[in-house]
Amino acid sequence: MQGKMFSAFGWVVLLAIIPIAYSSYYYSAKVIERNATSYISDRIQGVNGNLQSMVEEVDNIAKAIVIRDVIHQSLLSRKEAPTIEWFQEKKEVEEFLGSMIAFKNYVQQITVIGRDDTVFYTGNRIGNSEFTASLWEDPHIRENKRHLLYDPSGNGRILLVRPVLSGGEMIGLCIVHFDPNLFKQVYDIEPLSETVVSVIDESGNIIYDSRSERIHTQLQDKETLALLAGAVPGEWKSSKIDMEGQSYLAVQTRSQYTGWSTIVMVPLRVLLSEVNGIKLQTLTLAIAVLIAVLLISHVLSRQIAKNIKRLHSAMKLVREGHMNARPRIRNEDEIGQLSEMFVSMMDHLQELLHTVKTQERQRREAEYRALQAQIKPHFLYNTLNTIKYLARIQHAPNIEEISGSLIELMRFAIDPKREMIPVREELKQVEHYVRIQRYKFLDRIAVNINAEEEALDCLIPKLIVQPIVENAMNHGLGALDREGTVSIRIYCDASKLLKLSVTDDGIGMQPELLQAISTNAARAESDSAGGIGLSNIRERLQLAFGEPYGLTVYSQAGAFTTVEITIPQVRKVRSDVVESYSG
Repeated sequence: MQGKMFSAFGWVVLLAIIPIAYSSYYYSAKVIERNATSYISDRIQGVNGNLQSMVEEVDNIAKAIVIRDVIHQSLLSRKEAPTIEWFQEKKEVEEFLGSMIAFKNYVQQITVIGRDDTVFYTGNRIGNSEFTASLWEDPHIRENKRHLLYDPSGNGRILLVRPVLSGGEMIGLCIVHFDPNLFKQVYDIEPLSETVVSVIDESGNIIYDSRSERIHTQLQDKETLALLAGAVPGEWKSSKIDMEGQSYLAVQTRSQYTGWSTIVMVPLRVLLSEVNGIKLQTLTLAIAVLIAVLLISHVLSRQIAKNIKRLHSAMKLVREGHMNARPRIRNEDEIGQLSEMFVSMMDHLQELLHTVKTQERQRREAEYRALQAQIKPHFLYNTLNTIKYLARIQHAPNIEEISGSLIELMRFAIDPKREMIPVREELKQVEHYVRIQRYKFLDRIAVNINAEEEALDCLIPKLIVQPIVENAMNHGLGALDREGTVSIRIYCDASKLLKLSVTDDGIGMQPELLQAISTNAARAESDSAGGIGLSNIRERLQLAFGEPYGLTVYSQAGAFTTVEITIPQVRKVRSDVVESYSG
């Protein structure tokens, strides 16, 4: 019981702590992820706003350039290099371009290219001629609007391109080169260490990545980023992904102005580091609470089990025969009340045992005094033997026969060693009794015995048939002036039962007397007569074989009386039967 109580306390506390700790960690992680998503979204929105402002400002510069007359004239001019006119024209255009990017530190260069390899630029010429040549073949570039492009060649550059149109025909391209460090400055929004910031254009090119030294060698990363870049313009989206063996919280959005997708990935390990600290603290606290509860439950269960053990030890001592054993329990709880009831029960039991012993001693003393007042059975037995011997000498066969039968009956009755005897021996005692009664009734009563051979070896308590025959002869037939018959029938039925019936054709019984005999009401009368009554036989049978067995009386006034005994078939002495009967 102590172990069960200890385990129950432990499981209850454990089942209570685990959901609380898990829900606390889960909701804390959700709150941090939600706050991180909100913070990153605000930062990306600010970055996109700044970038949009820069792009719009650069686009205004490009608009001013493509509509300038000097640009149109220079692109349409047929002046050939290296003439003075060509140098003057080139100088005028490039000074104009230089003035357009003054104080614009995020613009690295402006280049104006014509179809006949006419090129005007500021500073040192940069860019890829092959990429530039491919722009002439792109039909989308001919549209009179800004084109924000990414040049993957070299170190990768961001370009703003506008066509120079004249009469609806494209005569040149105005290309503005952004400073490569611009995006690193703009997108330097890492909220936590190891945060990855990536920008992907509409064509799926990675135009910026905070891991730029590695991103071009990680094909799996490119595929993951391409999937994340599919967000709807203007909407925010957050998800959890696995990349480079780590789990990330990815927040992505797509700019409605540039069409670029910005993806910020924060390692969950870093993001939830504080939550993990809280989880560790919660786990430590939970373990401490569990240990404290287990210690308290151990003390309580030990205290409760101690009293139960005391009560159990006292009961065990009582079972071993130490009737004075009592538990020492002072508590007033249920165990204390149970202990008080046990002590009270044992005290009452001892009083009953003392009373029984006293009564038994008094009964034995009375029996002893009664035996002293009576003639010794062995003295009477020897006296009858003397009478039988004298009858034989005096040639009185009737007296010899009566005394001999009486001797056999007394020998049988006073033998204390044999309580269960075969049916055949019980019938011999009946025959001895009938021989004696024959002289009383002058052969007016006949006794017929019908016993199956199988039933003769069954064991029955001694002196159960002879008293019934005696009752039949004295009470059933003794008051008649006519001849009568006593029939004894003994047989075994199919259900392993032994049936013994004694029937006389005498005066029978009135219904009132039959009812009294059936309910043992006539016991006092029969016992006071000095014989063995039917109630005595019934009780002996029930003590020997149990409640279902015994005797039944059937009678009709002026016709007959039948006493039927039903007991189980017993062919060897059973210890339980002997103990029950002898007790």
